[in-house]
Amino acid sequence: MADTNAPRYWTPEFVEEFVEALNTDETFQQTAGSFSNTIVLRCLDTPDGEDVSAAYTFQEGKVTDVDLWIDEAPSEAMRSDEFDSSEALARATAPYELWTKLDRGEIGVMKALSSSDYDIEGSMIRIMSNISVFRGMNEVASKVEKTY
Repeated sequence: MADTNAPRYWTPEFVEEFVEALNTDETFQQTAGSFSNTIVLRCLDTPDGEDVSAAYTFQEGKVTDVDLWIDEAPSEAMRSDEFDSSEALARATAPYELWTKLDRGEIGVMKALSSSDYDIEGSMIRIMSNISVFRGMNEVASKVEKTY
């Protein structure tokens, strides 16, 4: 059972713990290796009635910056924001319900990628060549103590 003091998934407190976990998880660090790029994850319609965007910037496998954008859902500004492939490797967008299924292991990364509710933007060749980083991020997130 989840700790009632644990942060709720997709809150700033969760993001903070997630970054700490990414930077200290030995398996993820081996997987991430020299990965240096930005991955943007967006969650629509959180239980707080918000849309959340978190841009994770990696340098040599470590998260060095997170740009968090939270807006009332549905955020027209966030949802219409153009993806800039010069700023990030990829941007993944999904509703809260799908993110929780992914986090709980009810669906895998590849199944999420093929879901009509999951939108990924960026070069598919570059994304697939770095799929181990995406899988690793999901594995680390699933281990962070949280509530839903």
